[in-house]
Amino acid sequence: MRNTVTGGTSPRSARATEIAALSALLLFVAGRCLVPMDETDLFFNLRLGEIILARHAVPRTNLLSFTFPDARDINLAWVFQIVLALAYRAGGIAATVLLKTTFVLATFALLYRVARRRGAHPAAAAVALALAAWAAEPRFVERPHLVTFVGLGYLLLALERAEAGRPRALTALLPLGLIWANANSCFFLAPAVLALYATGASLDRRLHRRVEARRAALLALALCPLIFATPSGAGALTYIANHWRMPWLRPLQEYRAASWPLDGPFFFVVAGVVLAVALPNRRLRRALPVLALGLLGARRIRFVAEFALLAGPLIAVALTDLGARAARRAPRGPYATVAIAAALAGLTLVPRTAALRRGERFADLGLEPGLVPEAAIHFVDDNGLRGRMYNDLEVGSYLTWRGWPDHPVFQDPRINGYPEAFHAILRRDDLSRDEWQSFLDRFGVTTALVSYPDLNPRAALFAPERWALVYRDGDALVFASRRPEFDGLIARAELPLTFGYARGLGVTARPLANRPARSPVRDCVWQKRLGDVFFETGDDTAAREAYASAAKSSDCLDATSRAAAAIARGDLALETGNAADAVEAYAGLSDPRARANRGLALMALGRAREAEIDLGAALAVDPAQPEARLAQAFAFEALRRDPEAVAAFRAFLTLAPRHASAARARAEIERLTNR
Repeated sequence: MRNTVTGGTSPRSARATEIAALSALLLFVAGRCLVPMDETDLFFNLRLGEIILARHAVPRTNLLSFTFPDARDINLAWVFQIVLALAYRAGGIAATVLLKTTFVLATFALLYRVARRRGAHPAAAAVALALAAWAAEPRFVERPHLVTFVGLGYLLLALERAEAGRPRALTALLPLGLIWANANSCFFLAPAVLALYATGASLDRRLHRRVEARRAALLALALCPLIFATPSGAGALTYIANHWRMPWLRPLQEYRAASWPLDGPFFFVVAGVVLAVALPNRRLRRALPVLALGLLGARRIRFVAEFALLAGPLIAVALTDLGARAARRAPRGPYATVAIAAALAGLTLVPRTAALRRGERFADLGLEPGLVPEAAIHFVDDNGLRGRMYNDLEVGSYLTWRGWPDHPVFQDPRINGYPEAFHAILRRDDLSRDEWQSFLDRFGVTTALVSYPDLNPRAALFAPERWALVYRDGDALVFASRRPEFDGLIARAELPLTFGYARGLGVTARPLANRPARSPVRDCVWQKRLGDVFFETGDDTAAREAYASAAKSSDCLDATSRAAAAIARGDLALETGNAADAVEAYAGLSDPRARANRGLALMALGRAREAEIDLGAALAVDPAQPEARLAQAFAFEALRRDPEAVAAFRAFLTLAPRHASAARARAEIERLTNR
């Protein structure tokens, strides 16, 4: 190995430089890992790990789903699932994030060692591997491919050691490969990389590399049978093949082709590889695996990380050679390394220090907010809707963790656990409502949880004649079929909405003006809820008409609903500048906000004496209403009660010193005190 550090420096200084570069790199990588957990696949892996620990056996069928419980479950990650479950038992979600971080840090420590053994300068190794971490970061998630990351790092280091006459680490891949093959489906990359290395070694000009070529080829052949040495046996081939079939089987984000600028870091790594390959004295045995993984990553972005990991040491050597050419000698002294180490540390620590100053955590290892529609799931659980519930793919993973075995799921991200015909329906966005209903009827589905409601075409497939929308927020919709056991819930919660979908435009909400014949909701209640919908969508005229229709029946709405309808009518009237209608709508209400708004409307009509009564009553209950306090001040002023007006203006300024009307209030105080 070429010495790129110690020239001109003492061994102690060289050692310190080495430690600084590696520490800064690992700090940078850790910063990419120690973030909130945002991988939904974690949950089904946790559930399977717990099942295996409890039963001391790997499930062979799709236990987690009620749609195809007898389908074969090809599980090539059971070892990782056990480790993951044990980590969760020890420390919850935070422990799974720390486990991921440990795998990734181990990977980059190995890759750094590979780069240094190939002759890379510490600064060049840190830069190149930081670039690799940037490109691989989207795959720094709590999933089984973390084992492949470590495996590839170990494989590259074992090859370097074998070239130095110490092949023991390489032959250790045979027993280690058995663990790898049962921890992640991407074990097939091990014999593939070895075969590509062997091909490149046989093509390298130096003839003695044929020994390495023969050894790598034989090891690749020896590792191939381990692909089948799992509980799934030959089923592993189907699983591996689906890495290429997936866009047609089920279009998922991680199986798309790379594109600029969305996958910008990948293209920067590609540029580094092109540079490395273009330099003289390139090593085909090291370049061919990288080039092959690059082509694979370009077609399937889930392999971008593996490409970047293999590319890091190659780019590090190229950067070292460029530096040596520019300086006409190998880089000397610690200056470059110190600068790179400081830059990597700064990129990691500065944002986190700023977060601390904002009152946030230095490292948040909990669940990513919004990862799953928790409020909707709580609603589903609280109302007993989990029995035969449709769910979308990603949320299905979380539901396997929260509810199994009492509530198996409709589907989850284990694509191989469901037949192709099932995926053929679910990948379509052009189904009719009848086709969708026929599909759901095959599995006895009676409720549905639809996530991503603004984009998901499923939202538009639930016909109001058969389904009631009983819950809606920004993260999910919940539908219940019109069955007697759900009548009570539907009467309490049905929303008068249906949805349409257009490709490229997404989902649009459509008010249901006419109550479905099978709905148990009373007409007046329907009209009140319809008014809420129209108000939300900005159709003020329709909202007024619906609220007025609801108010016609004195014995329909309960007191709370009547008050809510009246407040909504008043708010709408205020918003549209109709003060008289607002005064009428708010009349008789005790809610402090409603009385304050009535006072505002009365002031707009010049009825200061009545306004002062409503405003005073509202502020007696809730004094922290700056708009009401300001209106009260003007009411006192109109009634020529100047001392009370001044006191009210001052109370307003105390509540809202930067309010848009603050200057006007100060001017009124000065005018009144001098009058």
